[in-house]
Amino acid sequence: MIMTRDLFNLFVFIEIVSIATYSITILEKNVKTLSAGFKYIIAGGMASTFLLLGTIFIYKFTGTLNIDDIIVHKSMLAGSLGGLSVSFLVMALIIELKQFPVNGWALDVYQAAPSGIASVIAVGNSAAAFYAFYKIFPIIPQHLHNLLALMGLVTFVVSNLMALKQTNAKRLLGYSSIGQMGLLIASFIYTIHEPNNLIYLIVGGFFVNHFIAKAGLFWITGIVKKENIKDWSILQNNKPVLILFGVLIFALSGFPPFAGFWAKWEFIKVLVHAKMSFAVIAVLLGSLFEVIFLFRWFTIAVKGNTTTEKVESTFEFHKMFSPAIFAGIALLIPVMIMRFFYGFNWLQLLPLIAVIAIYLLDFIPSKIKGILSLLAVIAYGYHIYPFESKLQLFFGIIFIVGSAINIIATLNRKGLNENFYGFLLMMIFSFGNLIIAKSYLEFFLSWEFMTISSYLLILRGKKAQKASLMYLIFSTAGAYLLMVGFSLSPDLLSNVALIKSISTVQLPLISIILLSIGFMIKSGSLGVHIWLPEAHAEAESDVSPFISAILLKAGVFGLLLIGISYVKHAPSFDIFYWIGWIGVLTALVGAFLASFQEDAKRLLAYSSMSQVGYIVASIAILSHLGWISALYLSLNHMMFKSALFIAIAGVYYRTHTRTMYEMGGLIKKMPLSFISVLVCIIAVSGVPPLSGFGAKWLIYSSFIEKGRYLQAGVLFFASAVSFLYLYRLIHTIFLGQLKYEHQEVKEAPIWFIIPQYIFIIAIIVFSAFPNIVIQPLNSIVGHYFNSSIIIDGYNVTSSLGNWNGNAIMHVTMAIFAVPFIFLILLNGRTQKVKQFNIVYAAERPESPQTTHVAHNMFAHYRKALGDFTLPRIWTFWHGVLEWAHTLGDFFRRLYTGNGQTYVLHIMIYMIVIYFISKV
Repeated sequence: MIMTRDLFNLFVFIEIVSIATYSITILEKNVKTLSAGFKYIIAGGMASTFLLLGTIFIYKFTGTLNIDDIIVHKSMLAGSLGGLSVSFLVMALIIELKQFPVNGWALDVYQAAPSGIASVIAVGNSAAAFYAFYKIFPIIPQHLHNLLALMGLVTFVVSNLMALKQTNAKRLLGYSSIGQMGLLIASFIYTIHEPNNLIYLIVGGFFVNHFIAKAGLFWITGIVKKENIKDWSILQNNKPVLILFGVLIFALSGFPPFAGFWAKWEFIKVLVHAKMSFAVIAVLLGSLFEVIFLFRWFTIAVKGNTTTEKVESTFEFHKMFSPAIFAGIALLIPVMIMRFFYGFNWLQLLPLIAVIAIYLLDFIPSKIKGILSLLAVIAYGYHIYPFESKLQLFFGIIFIVGSAINIIATLNRKGLNENFYGFLLMMIFSFGNLIIAKSYLEFFLSWEFMTISSYLLILRGKKAQKASLMYLIFSTAGAYLLMVGFSLSPDLLSNVALIKSISTVQLPLISIILLSIGFMIKSGSLGVHIWLPEAHAEAESDVSPFISAILLKAGVFGLLLIGISYVKHAPSFDIFYWIGWIGVLTALVGAFLASFQEDAKRLLAYSSMSQVGYIVASIAILSHLGWISALYLSLNHMMFKSALFIAIAGVYYRTHTRTMYEMGGLIKKMPLSFISVLVCIIAVSGVPPLSGFGAKWLIYSSFIEKGRYLQAGVLFFASAVSFLYLYRLIHTIFLGQLKYEHQEVKEAPIWFIIPQYIFIIAIIVFSAFPNIVIQPLNSIVGHYFNSSIIIDGYNVTSSLGNWNGNAIMHVTMAIFAVPFIFLILLNGRTQKVKQFNIVYAAERPESPQTTHVAHNMFAHYRKALGDFTLPRIWTFWHGVLEWAHTLGDFFRRLYTGNGQTYVLHIMIYMIVIYFISKV
């Protein structure tokens, strides 16, 4: 089929392949294989019939069977019968390529055939059929090209849509195989006039990526021998097979560094430049569906209910050899692509190198790996320094220095903690590569590495199955928006850091909108925030600081990139005004949602959502003072939210609960943690004397200065609401009465205390000496706006007033210190009175523990707010999911399992193709 250039020989070889495939399909004598084999031979027979009829008619009109000669004389096929002959050829290959809706028989074959045979059908047969399609494509009339491309796109989208609820592993892979062939056909047709090297990268990338990954995955289904994907949690007992499974799943999904990633990037660029909006939407929507069902499967394998059953071939190396080879090739090909097509250096692959290196060291104790990881982060930071821009340095401090300090908390881990530090380093190095990226592609590559690593870190949580999948779905959707946004953007004019070169290009409005939504998804803005509380809460306690305090800043960094281009070219439509409102409402809603949480980590998660809302709103006002406010709050948020999450991690480590009303009175048992939380909530709340007060003063001043009075009022109200959840956090956990079960609780481990107090000391220093931060920020933002503040020592003066953090610190200390000293001197003979040393006017409590009531603390506010507190956004996204499942069920009804029905599909499709070919 591949080598021949003769139509009749092509018919003969297709017949031989069909007979051979049918024979090996029914080797296992059971009802399923016999039924599937019968359907296969019927469909294959019809394909052969159409091909033979087409060959006969073509020979009649052209007098030759040689494909090259037919191409030369294809004008002889212009009549009705000539069109019919070509239609027969096309229909034969559509059946062989298993395109929608004439592919029901193929799904039954994939499901019933032995895994090895299914692998051959998905890889060998489909590859040969595609190559046959490639050879006869020049014979097909021009007006059918778009129809065939549309057929491929519809197949890609619908097949993946139908797979969303599929639970049979091989049938799921069958849907994916059919969808990938549709994508391959569409990419071939749409890139046929592109330069050869681009065709090789796009079509060859999809081709090789699909066949390698699919062959390996079908092979693994034979190793596992579990039909239902819910039983694949058995892989938790066989790490080598699980790793191979994961590598192939990531490859098939089109994540970097695999070939599908590069092919999809270039293909989307081709479609965008050709203004094929429908094709762009179809490719990305189908890709998103594929990510959903593949990672639903992978997540079940990693976090599903475990059993003691072993994968049967655990020690049978020869059975693992083939998928290992496939995974190795899948990893090798992208290295060649990066080297020969893009010329990337080793730094771009450093996140992946880190995973492999730490995996090889997984036999050593966790603490040693943690120390090595800390040293690696320090060395990496030293390597990428100095930066081309001071703004890069600022985010380098947040991403690299902040991560290094947070790593200290992970040193409390015991045992081996396999894969943890590899994924952690992958994420941190991706942060760093984001800020030094010099092109859209380098930035996007680092962004995807960051998504992969953070997903795998979140997935490690005990109950993180749903949370991690939700995070990945939203992150992938956001990444696809970034892909289109970057494809719409003008080419960069210089080979310098993206944060500098972006100012030289004017981003079109649609690009700004898509990029902004993509970045705000990662920042957890209102409407696309539902992943945030789940991911923050269910991630391991020492992972949550990275997700909340640092990962969210990646979205902030991206918004600033857009803003830099925006302010340099001043478009007529102010899209950032509406982005500002999204930020304002995010701050308000996040604060309310945090107030109603019983889970400490969920409370902090919604608090982060609220705080990032302030940052987004401040960026969106596009002013000197606004950007200083955003950057200043970004740094502060990294510090106080890291410290808070680590403090709660320490509390959870000692009490084994995150539910706040189950705690209380821990101030005496965990005084250092209490002090840490106290300092941080003062900073978060924005009251004197800490840096949060300065951040809020800058924010309100910037909004009033810009004339955004209503937005300033809403933000002020959000700040007032934040007192509710901050008071609840410290009161419920540390104040009140100590529970019986916590009588023996100790202070948090030293590894949790050290990073907390590093951040606390930094907060206090920056609060007392704000010029350490404000002066550099004034210089950074001065590159984009005319300065609107005057800095004189510790005094910061704007058009609306002045702020002196040093003076505020001294005055606040004096206000508390003077009365305290006075009371000590005046009442030297004070007596400590216990809580119950009082007179009772009513019933006496049976024990101190019953007096600490913290459950549903703000129920009255919830009642007053009424419908405002209903989870409408959750309901909306749940409705979207249900709609997708319902639509998938509708299409699945076409596949009744009846061979006669499948024949009817083929005949109807043939008639449609014929009449369209006459148009």
